Amino acid sequence: MLSLVRLFISGIIVGSVHGHTYDDVLNLRTTLLTSYNADILPLDDQSGSLNINLSMVLFAMPDVDPVRGAITMGIMVTQEWYDERLTWTPSDHNDTTSISIKSEDVWTPPLTVSNPVKFTLLDTSWMQVMIMADGKISYTVGGIVDFSCAFYMKFWPFDKQSCSLDLFPYGYPASKVTFAVPGTVVDTSIYSENGEWFLDENSFEYEINSIFGMTRIVYSFKMSRISSFYLLTVILPINGIGALTCLVFLLPSESGERVGYSITIMLSLAVFLTVTAENLPKNGEPIPVIFLYIIFNLIVCISALLLVILNLKIYFRTEKDPMRMFYKSIVRFTRRRWFPNKTQDEPRGRGGSASKMKSEMIFVSHSKASGAMQVEDIADEIKTEDNAEDTTEDIEWKDVSEAIDKILFYAMVILTYIPSLIILIYASAASDYATES
Repeated sequence: MLSLVRLFISGIIVGSVHGHTYDDVLNLRTTLLTSYNADILPLDDQSGSLNINLSMVLFAMPDVDPVRGAITMGIMVTQEWYDERLTWTPSDHNDTTSISIKSEDVWTPPLTVSNPVKFTLLDTSWMQVMIMADGKISYTVGGIVDFSCAFYMKFWPFDKQSCSLDLFPYGYPASKVTFAVPGTVVDTSIYSENGEWFLDENSFEYEINSIFGMTRIVYSFKMSRISSFYLLTVILPINGIGALTCLVFLLPSESGERVGYSITIMLSLAVFLTVTAENLPKNGEPIPVIFLYIIFNLIVCISALLLVILNLKIYFRTEKDPMRMFYKSIVRFTRRRWFPNKTQDEPRGRGGSASKMKSEMIFVSHSKASGAMQVEDIADEIKTEDNAEDTTEDIEWKDVSEAIDKILFYAMVILTYIPSLIILIYASAASDYATES
């Protein structure tokens, strides 16, 4: 990629040179560089300031690494200024209006990245400087630069980032060299998109300030992560594991696989936690919401494992262990018909409901024995018989364990999915450029 940049820059320079004889250009070069020193600021009045216009072209962003806090970009920066020592009259040199000279032979600004991963100077000795007759100089530099960015990872993988590339003239104070950005801030017409990050090409802005007493230009931009890959490889599998956590309460206790099943699910969530940590920077603030999401599912899984073990202890109790009314109430609660089927409550023959038939039979039997019985006495006797049936209901410890499993299954479904949906919706909806710093 760096070779393409060099070829592009060379093409710009060569294409701008007008056709003149070799001697014309050689004589002009000799004239210009006589008594010229590339180490001195090209101003007749050395107390003045040199203004440099910058225009940047972005052609690639091949790598974005939040773990290192670094962004790799391919850029070209064209610098234009007026060199008062490199001017001539075209008629004196066979109407030669421009000439290109190696950058090491003339003064060029040492453009440097002020937020680099490693020190980067956008200048090499082989590059050419295009010089016009009126002293206007155009110098295009470029390459692949690595610069740092403070990533705000709270809403990973739905995060949006605001980053900046900072440039300054190394070694020249603001009183000697200043920057300006005429026209478009950054040209993105040849930009090649990154597969993981969406770059908002219209978000480029610039600010000119100072750093260590030198003029600095800050190119800020915005980008958002394309989260579809992480939705398919992280979010959906974790949701599937959450569903498996609920299903542990449907496994028969006699199978002997409940505890091993729960431990396997717990280890799977721990693996996802490790994989996610590898994609995040190692800083404590802020804690990514996805971490809370995975840890919450891990806590639910551990809770399910503990409940399964305790419930197995209840399942294997013997009849010698006394059963409290609380356990019986749990069984009756799960056996209760919350939405009764009316067709089953209807009598199969004539004469009304089953309770009515029962009342009539009791009334007839008592009528034969004692003549007539009051309706209140009949109702009391029916109630007494119903209570007797309830007290003689046969409830075992296995019934209690199965009832607890049924309650825990529905509770885990609610506990797993409702908070998970809330966390994911919050992470995707709350992420905004305004929250990053």
